[in-house]
Amino acid sequence: MEFGQSCQMRGCNMLLLHPSTPECEVVLIRRARFQGRNVDSLKRAGICLLERDTGFFDSIAGRLTQWESWLLMFMRSSSDQIPLVSSGSSAEWAEKREETVSHTDGRHSRTRIARLSLLNGFVGRFARISLSLFLSTLFFLLAADSFGETSHRVYFKGTDSELDVYTVTGSSPGPTLLILGGIQGDEPGGYLAADLYADMSLNKGNMIVVPRANFLSIIENARGVLGDMNRKFAGNPDKSDRDARVVQIIKDLMKKSDFFLNLHDGSGFYSTKWESPDRNPSRFGQSIIADTSDHKLSDGRVIRMEKMVNRVLERVNPQISAAEHTFKFNNHQTLSEDSRHKEQRLSATYHALTQVGIPAFGIETSKNIKDYRLRVRYQTMVVNAFLEEFGIIPDSPRIYLDNQYLKYVIVSVNGRVPIVVSGNDVLKVHEGDVIRIVHIESNYSRGLTARIKGRGGGFNDLNQDVVLSQDTTILVRKDRFVIGSIPVELIKGKSHSAAGIHFEPKVKYFSVRVNDRTFQVEPGEEISVFRGDVLVILDPLTNLPVQDEKAVRVDLRGFQAESSPYPNDDRGHRINTASDLQDKYGRASGQVTVFPLHAKLDNKVFAESFISVVEPKAEYLVLKDADGGSFVVYPGDKLELPIKAVITILDVKSNLPGSAPLFITMSGKTVRWDQKGSAGIDASKLPETETPLDITRAGKSLGRIWIRRGGEFRLSSGENQPRQLLGPARY
Repeated sequence: MEFGQSCQMRGCNMLLLHPSTPECEVVLIRRARFQGRNVDSLKRAGICLLERDTGFFDSIAGRLTQWESWLLMFMRSSSDQIPLVSSGSSAEWAEKREETVSHTDGRHSRTRIARLSLLNGFVGRFARISLSLFLSTLFFLLAADSFGETSHRVYFKGTDSELDVYTVTGSSPGPTLLILGGIQGDEPGGYLAADLYADMSLNKGNMIVVPRANFLSIIENARGVLGDMNRKFAGNPDKSDRDARVVQIIKDLMKKSDFFLNLHDGSGFYSTKWESPDRNPSRFGQSIIADTSDHKLSDGRVIRMEKMVNRVLERVNPQISAAEHTFKFNNHQTLSEDSRHKEQRLSATYHALTQVGIPAFGIETSKNIKDYRLRVRYQTMVVNAFLEEFGIIPDSPRIYLDNQYLKYVIVSVNGRVPIVVSGNDVLKVHEGDVIRIVHIESNYSRGLTARIKGRGGGFNDLNQDVVLSQDTTILVRKDRFVIGSIPVELIKGKSHSAAGIHFEPKVKYFSVRVNDRTFQVEPGEEISVFRGDVLVILDPLTNLPVQDEKAVRVDLRGFQAESSPYPNDDRGHRINTASDLQDKYGRASGQVTVFPLHAKLDNKVFAESFISVVEPKAEYLVLKDADGGSFVVYPGDKLELPIKAVITILDVKSNLPGSAPLFITMSGKTVRWDQKGSAGIDASKLPETETPLDITRAGKSLGRIWIRRGGEFRLSSGENQPRQLLGPARY
């Protein structure tokens, strides 16, 4: 084999250069920097092997001998035996180099230089077989040096159809999964979860991630601005429909994939039987949808859809603590004439399964779960389980969603040097000025738009020149969520420079410690606590300079501090909500009293949140007779027990969170309630007169029942109306 030669074998894209050539010198320097190695050590290896498409070969080539490179060639080539031809001089290769430079982005992105290959001569089939074991060993020994990458492509840039596609290539080969989010714009659990996977790196396999298939609908928080895009995958596309070209790109991506997941939020909770209007077979939420249980392909292979989903459910559901939020398999039986979901024959998953022949599933989290961040968490649980099912191995399979926020916006006025405007500022310019929003800086880099209110045109004014003729507001969004609102005020008269930025004090959030947990409450929001909880008001986060924050006063209406490190300030005190708050300063509504929490500067309120104090109450007790079943008693009930009865307390139900300590007080004794039912009642030790049994918290009774010794089991309400003992009860 000679330097400067390459091969024409199928799958062969390598070129062997002598280490003394200028081209090799450049490559060795880049490789040494990337691998943290010395250039001379790479030169001493006596070879410079360049390759374009596979990071594994490129990362190991710098330390291969000529013999090892010859062996490596068997791994890149097919079983066909085709003679090699000369590729010409290394100077000719250098001319081709510029055509083969690929720029990619992501945590593992790098520039690869490539083309052509090595080898000279013919190799017999017998030689291939004899070397196979050695080559396998070589592959696994060197695999640790391989690297994955992420590439980003934008389709229809600058239009309402703008489509971002991220291709995540794993360090080692494997199947390819297409993840689609945002095809329906009012389902943030789907598109926010999909967006997280564009940042993931893979040890094995590949992903194609389309986080925002319908970006305009996401901004508008609508299912579809031009109709439902997920009902446009059948038949011939309508060329006048803007969605059609996006649908075609998605179809093309399906052909490059082995599996397909479509991420959605759905209504209610899916159930195989009718339980309620929100939980029945017609609902979609908290289910994994497939078009059939098994699907037979034209070549005779059968895709076992239901079995795949069941294995995923076995991985996911044990991680979900709320039983009502567990997932179920939802077979739409779309191929059946009796299907109740015939409209799904127009969907993306149906096209992927029936036309492309790949397993396709819809993941539906419930819109009834109001916290979209919890829906995102559920989505990632299911996607991660599917990754394991498909044999795709992430570097970091555990991902989560940070709260999105705006850091600042860079704005140019009349083409002058851009200025930085934060969400706490007011931008003041002159009438007729031309402003351009140059950049948005957030804790996220994707899904960001800026819209100047009152201006027509597209949904994104980023990098657009806008002439201002009236006061307006710059709304900055991460997907559909507004993360910043910057007022723009006009000064009458012409000018060719920005008039400046007006600073207004603002609170980003108040910090309140409730018992042993700290909560952040944004202005206008409300935090709920229970009467008896202990609060400590901490320092708020403001936009003020450190020296000015000392002038801020934090005031919880209804609380009067006896002493404080802050004059006339309520920070730093332990506030017992049962004894330290004066209800006359709060707003009462049923069993809730709302107290304002103010931030003041120069005795003027510039931020307000609210603390709602909820009255705790006992709802019922679950009791068990040693010789009988379980039954429920409610506050105010009267219970008569025969002398030989021994009653065990199985559970105490209240409106408090499960972690709140509750106590049972009876005959002057107070014992801690726990879920193991350690508290018991021996009827032989009860008097014949009624004895109160109280459920208490912090010394206050939340509910009381009356117990006495008698001749038989008897339960009556507080009005002495007999009640049937409900036993045995499942608990």
